[in-house]
Amino acid sequence: MRRKLALFGVLVAALVGPSAPAGADATVRLTQDVVHHLDAATLLGPVPSGQQITVGVSLRNPNEAGEDAYLKALYDPSSPSYQQFLDPDAFNQQFGVPAATVQAAQSWLAGGGLKVATVGGATNYLLASGTAAQVSTLFATPLNRYAAGGRTFYANAQAPAVPSSLQVLTVLGLNNLNFFTTPRVAATGKPSTTAQPVPSATNVPVTGLLSPKALWSIYDQPATNRGNGQSMAIFGWGTTPDTITHLRAYESEFGLPQVPVSINYYGATDTPDTNDGAQTEWDLDVDASTGMAPDVLSETLYFGHHNTDADVLASIVAWVNDRKGPSQGSASYGECENIPAAQPVIGTDGMEAPGDAALKQAAIEGRTLFSSTGDTGSSCPVIPANTNGVATQAYPGLNYPSASPYAVAVGGTVLNSDGANPPKRFSETGWEFTGGGNSTVIPAGSYQTGVAPTHCATDATGTPYVPGTAPLCRATPDVAAISGDVATGNGMMITDGDGADQQGAGTSLSSPLWLGMWTRIQAAAAKKGLGFANYSLYKAGKSSAYGNDFFDVTVGDNVPYAAGPGWDNVTGWGTPDVAHLMQDLTGRLTPAKNVAAPVPATPTPTTSCTSLFTDASGDDKLIVENQTLGAQGAQPQLDILDGQMRLTPDGTTLRTILTVRNLTTDIPAPGTENDYNFVWSLNGVQYFTQLAVLPGGVVNAYDGEVLHVSLETRFQQLHVDKGVITPGPNGTVEVDVPVANVGALTAGQVLESPAATSYIRAGVLAGSLQTVDSGGPNANYVVAGC
Repeated sequence: MRRKLALFGVLVAALVGPSAPAGADATVRLTQDVVHHLDAATLLGPVPSGQQITVGVSLRNPNEAGEDAYLKALYDPSSPSYQQFLDPDAFNQQFGVPAATVQAAQSWLAGGGLKVATVGGATNYLLASGTAAQVSTLFATPLNRYAAGGRTFYANAQAPAVPSSLQVLTVLGLNNLNFFTTPRVAATGKPSTTAQPVPSATNVPVTGLLSPKALWSIYDQPATNRGNGQSMAIFGWGTTPDTITHLRAYESEFGLPQVPVSINYYGATDTPDTNDGAQTEWDLDVDASTGMAPDVLSETLYFGHHNTDADVLASIVAWVNDRKGPSQGSASYGECENIPAAQPVIGTDGMEAPGDAALKQAAIEGRTLFSSTGDTGSSCPVIPANTNGVATQAYPGLNYPSASPYAVAVGGTVLNSDGANPPKRFSETGWEFTGGGNSTVIPAGSYQTGVAPTHCATDATGTPYVPGTAPLCRATPDVAAISGDVATGNGMMITDGDGADQQGAGTSLSSPLWLGMWTRIQAAAAKKGLGFANYSLYKAGKSSAYGNDFFDVTVGDNVPYAAGPGWDNVTGWGTPDVAHLMQDLTGRLTPAKNVAAPVPATPTPTTSCTSLFTDASGDDKLIVENQTLGAQGAQPQLDILDGQMRLTPDGTTLRTILTVRNLTTDIPAPGTENDYNFVWSLNGVQYFTQLAVLPGGVVNAYDGEVLHVSLETRFQQLHVDKGVITPGPNGTVEVDVPVANVGALTAGQVLESPAATSYIRAGVLAGSLQTVDSGGPNANYVVAGC
């Protein structure tokens, strides 16, 4: 999430920029579009004049009072406008920026030499790119480089000047101090899993990972409605080369339908897409959301090319202006809420104003954005040395967009099942690092009247309210779902292409889970649905049905807030009883529309000696501790192309064979060995073979079982096997394992979801495995000889 830099360092000389450009049209400076307390950073010099910069220009809708009035009536059951949601065309016709103003803004930007792009259907947001010199001249402000807190960034030295007639709300992208991050664990090990035990006559509570179907049971999600007729959205950024492939593996493993998925990109294209290791986040989002609502018609990924404010806003604006866009989506990311100028912190106002404008439009259209509250407790990471990963940070702020009154903020819990079949809740407590708290700046939505505990201290500019006039301030979370605990292995099983199941955890799991569960509820709603979810959720929370509609989480805290009866700053109203909520909000437990669900995923078992799976050539990528080392495709000795399994004619040995683009014994730095792992499941146990190439070309081979402990997926080596490599182009890696070692295989048994991953081992002894490439699964294997 966005980092704000704490005030420190030596004051530098005052920075004075050029005056606003002269012209017939008067100009105005956007005083909030600056980095506050920039004089506390060290000036490094100007941004190179030829550096490419993309800005997002948000125009103010001309009738904000009309929007507010319509929104109020829209969710008032006594109003004739109740649930008369507008489509994007009707919204823009009634409340959007006039075409003449949009054209004038485009002309002004193009006149400054910038390349201008629109976001489909939107009237109030434009993207413009050009050189730093062009941007600096057009907005009448120097662009300089600075250092603070061990980090360098660029920023505008003055508030930007814009034509007053254009009613510009804000300009994003004049600094790169702001950026979004995903709430995920700091790099202390690979994500983990703990497989759910097979239920026995004596139930044993399950404290590890739960399957998606276990969550159907625990959260009382009716089998009569799995989201039929609805669609969903996921928001993110950057490269997503394997997300759909990994989803297919997840669907195959858990017997779920294949949900059609499409990916749309928005924003700047003049620099490479962000590649920050967030691929697992997007895998988690699609697994969790479709796992809860597997019968949806489709899921659309609205992605920025980068994790900048300008690109992320473009993806949200694209969603709310998509005529056929889903009615609900999830954003498992955030940045710290506004830091007003009055506070002695280097920071900016970020995306709140234009983001709220887009999300208010979504609410008027009957759409809902669910958003993670974050994994740093009741705080926000403002100091660059800190990370957004399971640690309380210095600044007591909320994370945006979950802090928006037009988003559903989702907190996290630790959930244990009773181990029964089907499983039920054994215990559920608030997660100690779940986000939650009270803003001092952002007003609460009307639905929080009587619930939000505090009034705002200042407005967005940092100006204190006159006593008695301050509005209620936004309080989060609104609701919660399992986030698990990354330190103990609690969470949900996901598939991210690393062969073995992985741990899905954090509030970035909770948000897409709620997206899927709300989608089931929406499927039962008549006409255009229930609209923005918070109005319905708070209505249920304040009603006599609360105890049936929610599980009230009363144990746990996120410091300094403690869970308690009713709504609280740790888990909001608590976790859902989906069937009761659905019945109380819609009056039914079946879909309102009879639309054919996607065809179930049915991988074809194969007994042939051909490939079980193939993988694209040149997609190997070496990332260590979230840092990309070298270009994609630079490690052909670890680039998996093909995977096969064969039973020897005498039935005593199972052979796992991988084909590699160009097999050598070269080990890339900082690795100490190359590992090739082949993983599959049999009777609930995950087995693997592993071939390790050591310095000098020494080869060792093993088999064993996959274990999931704390933050690691461990490959427990139980036996030494015969391993053979055939170097060269399309070289092969083979491990011969006695069938007695891996479940006493016999012909005709089905080995489920065979997949493979190549790693480098970083560090001596049992050093961590860093994924380079993966392939499969595409088909189960029926044990047979070749």
